[in-house]
Amino acid sequence: MSKKILALLLAAAMVFALAACGSQTAAPPAASSGNSEPTQDTPAAKEPLRVAVQSFYCSSMAQYIQDSGLLDTLDYDVEWIVFTGGAPINEAMGEWDLAITGGAAVYALANYECKLVAHQVNGTDGNYIIARDNDPILNATTKEEQAALVRGKTVLCTFGQTGHYTANLWLESLGVDPAECDLVNLEVANVYNSWVAGEGDYAVVTEPYCYYDMNEINSTVFATLDSVGGSLFESTVCTKAAYENRYDDIVAFVQVLYKATDALSKDEDMAAESVSAWYEACGKTLSLEDAKTSLEGKPMISIEEAKTIKLGDFMNSYAAWFESRELIDATGLENVKNNIASDVFADALAGL
Repeated sequence: MSKKILALLLAAAMVFALAACGSQTAAPPAASSGNSEPTQDTPAAKEPLRVAVQSFYCSSMAQYIQDSGLLDTLDYDVEWIVFTGGAPINEAMGEWDLAITGGAAVYALANYECKLVAHQVNGTDGNYIIARDNDPILNATTKEEQAALVRGKTVLCTFGQTGHYTANLWLESLGVDPAECDLVNLEVANVYNSWVAGEGDYAVVTEPYCYYDMNEINSTVFATLDSVGGSLFESTVCTKAAYENRYDDIVAFVQVLYKATDALSKDEDMAAESVSAWYEACGKTLSLEDAKTSLEGKPMISIEEAKTIKLGDFMNSYAAWFESRELIDATGLENVKNNIASDVFADALAGL
């Protein structure tokens, strides 16, 4: 079986084949080694590693991993499953072994015993709070004035992901309890589309929509995740079962992941083409110019940079914020602390 098998699973329900893989199947293909039944002289082949990814930038290095031949260094096949976001990945727990995902990884660690094994992207940028050009909040000069304008208003965002985190941090920075507003949960693309259709008073748009021309939709970015005191590292996690039963395979995949992000971080033109190709393969359109904007704003983490990361620092602080807002409970916070797989991270980097 080719290591480039890629099934596209949307909203954890609708499944179709990813054209870039050159196959047409109605569901993720069954694992196959391409060999006959094992004999005493032929050991049984390993099961494919099922890797969940998002149809967005945070997982876009999957395109380079496929195209570069990096998967040929592994002694097992990889079955890719693509989702529309981090929350659907969590909802499909049991269908994958490792996930290259985003902020929703905090719930995977807190509630599902997954293990943090790597950070692939510095994702702080690209989380923008927007208002329509005629909104009085753009002329407000104090937080008190902004707070008075925001209370009771509708804010479009995506729950369980970075947009939700950004919306809450923004409101709290103004002294507004999020419960005083109507936060509406929409999929990432539908936040932008609903906003353009005239819905909502404010919206948190994320990559790639945050990089679209705001003048064309008569909107203004007036706050960002960074400006309201937040930060984000996109995260790669594995399941408890994969950690316990396929430790060496997870280490090997993390090495492949960092070889990819390292190469992409060093060649902007090549990276832009690869990211754009990922969107196309996922049935979307992202121009080379927009891909470069994403790469500049949300840089992929090189091997050298990865070696400066103390795995767990970001995720523990991120989880502490979620716990303080009762988005996860105290048990979940403790679970996050206990599910930082620094051993996988260290062993992977030691081999690079």
